[in-house]
Amino acid sequence: MSSHESNHHIPTSIDTNSYQNNLSSRTSVVVENNLENQKISNILEEETKHPSKKHNQLSSFIKKYWWLLPVIGIALAIGFVTVIRLRENSTQPTTATEIAPLSVRTTAVQQQPLQAWVSTQGVVRAVKYQHLSFQVEGDITYLANRGGRSLRSGDAVSKGELLARVDDRELQADIQQEQAAIAEAQKQRAAAASQVATAQAQVTQAQSQVRQVQAQLAKARTNRNLAQTQLQRYQQLFNEGAVSASELDTRRNAVEDADANVQAVQAEVAAAEAQVEAARAQVRTANQQLAATQSGVITAQARLSQAQVALERASIYAPFNGIITNLNIRQGEYFSPQLVTSQLGGSYQGILERVPMVIIDPSQFEVIVDVAGSSGEGVRPGQTALVGADRNVTTGAANSNNNQSLITGARATGKVFAVNPAISPGGRAIEARVRLEPKAANNLRHGERVTTWIAVAEKQNAVVVPLNAIVRRDQQPYIFVVNQNKGIVEQRQVKLGITGISEQEITSGVQPGELIVTEGQNRLVNGAAVRVVSE
Repeated sequence: MSSHESNHHIPTSIDTNSYQNNLSSRTSVVVENNLENQKISNILEEETKHPSKKHNQLSSFIKKYWWLLPVIGIALAIGFVTVIRLRENSTQPTTATEIAPLSVRTTAVQQQPLQAWVSTQGVVRAVKYQHLSFQVEGDITYLANRGGRSLRSGDAVSKGELLARVDDRELQADIQQEQAAIAEAQKQRAAAASQVATAQAQVTQAQSQVRQVQAQLAKARTNRNLAQTQLQRYQQLFNEGAVSASELDTRRNAVEDADANVQAVQAEVAAAEAQVEAARAQVRTANQQLAATQSGVITAQARLSQAQVALERASIYAPFNGIITNLNIRQGEYFSPQLVTSQLGGSYQGILERVPMVIIDPSQFEVIVDVAGSSGEGVRPGQTALVGADRNVTTGAANSNNNQSLITGARATGKVFAVNPAISPGGRAIEARVRLEPKAANNLRHGERVTTWIAVAEKQNAVVVPLNAIVRRDQQPYIFVVNQNKGIVEQRQVKLGITGISEQEITSGVQPGELIVTEGQNRLVNGAAVRVVSE
């Protein structure tokens, strides 16, 4: 409220009291002046009665009180002026001052899309990036060449390209030694395999011989059975006297010869079967030797693989098409893996300064953010996210003063890709990853700190008012609505919805198009007269 307006709001009772006080003080001055005048009159009257005596007394009085004469003159002048002013004031009527309308600025309630944003800081990372390092120590003997110069940060590389190597002569010798060991083991395996084949052939031959003697045995048994049958028939004929005793003896001898032949063939079968078992034993022995030599081959191949891995660890190859972002080595320098491992558990910047090189795929970036625990509860995969236009993270939030300027001025857009279900140690933040659109590669850099905005809620047809239109009284939100016909304001309690950057959703209390106060509302009360001013 201005000083001019304050003067016009002084109550009438205050003016009347002031007037009465001034009147009483001025009246006391007049009374005092009258007393002084009466004293002087008495003295002059005494002088007229006793001229000579009084003349002397008057002269003595004047000499003694001469300094009173100027004082009396001044008092008379003040009394005269006071009486005149009292008469003038008494003739002027006292009037009350009219209350002037309060000046306010207004805006109309809007209905439009509204998004509730969570702002946080984050670090830009390439979706695909890798720290490349040697796993063995040694002098750096090779660094990739680009047009007659050594590799530099910012150079493009191709997948599978050899980028750097440390001295690997010992590793190459180890590989050659293991390759020779494999060749010897394979030679022994071949010899053992040949022995297995020979033993298996002997088994086959012995089995064939067994079959042959078994056939002979069957024939010998058949002959013996025939000889026994003939002996029985001749024995009957001999009993009948049809044949002689010598013929009968001949048949008995034939049976005995047949039995002897069967026994001989059975012995040959047993011998052949024994040969089969012996050949099978040789096969088993040969297979064991073959297995031993095969194990030797496998062991030699494993040692060769280890040597090859060690050789690969002495070299750095590009794992994918990309760009070198950090290069901390030079040809001829000595490198030890401990230079990198000593930084584990320390600052990430310390690792970046010691790892030989870092490669990124610049085709897609993401932002890793830590959202405060209370705000992070509303972050979900798939929500819209923006990277603020201001490169200074300390002023990025302040410069994004409304929803439209934030969207149109964003350096990059994307979606929430993943939200960590766990809260960081201390329960203060939730980590989320915002996957940005591919065109963000033109505006952002790997490792850059940015201000990120995440739309945690959205309304397509929200009734919105500026944030500064809301007044809180007794912890309740109110808005002053202007009645243009009457020139007064109505104080309305409202219900709040989602909060945007500079707008607030109102779910009840005002309607789109109504005129509301945005400046000057802190001086207002319900029914106050107002005057709307323009910018």
